[in-house]
Amino acid sequence: MSLRRTFAYASVLLAAGVLTAEDTAPISEETSQRILNKLPDYDPEAAEAAREKAEPPEPDEDVVVLPVMTVIERQQQKMREEDLYKKGLLDDQLVEKELSTFDRSFLNRYHLPFLGMSKEARAREIYLERKNREFRESVKRVAGTLAQTDPKEAKRLRAELYGWR
Repeated sequence: MSLRRTFAYASVLLAAGVLTAEDTAPISEETSQRILNKLPDYDPEAAEAAREKAEPPEPDEDVVVLPVMTVIERQQQKMREEDLYKKGLLDDQLVEKELSTFDRSFLNRYHLPFLGMSKEARAREIYLERKNREFRESVKRVAGTLAQTDPKEAKRLRAELYGWR
């Protein structure tokens, strides 16, 4: 018998007053056997019959009984980096991150709307190209892994990725 089970039995019997504190010192095999002999035998059929016989409790007017329902947890949405910023602030961050100092300070210091793209639009375009390239590389890695187990599905995934027909 495991020590944990013996300790659990001893705790129950100690609480019930069957054992005294002196009996709970390091437990020998003899003490363990005494504990087991004092416990009632477990009869699953009798327990089930008693459970079925038991009458439901009287309804309480302060208790609301709800119907049984199953709750299916929705997957949490992943927060993207661009969702954290306001549009103008994100553009400023992208200009700092994606464009060189020379490009920001000299080449595109002033913007004429009818003559080309602003530095914010170019930075956003560079950012989106980089994100698209990272996504394609991850899909390519998945397709490579998938090719080892299901070559047809990998071929279909590559065709969808590269626009093949």
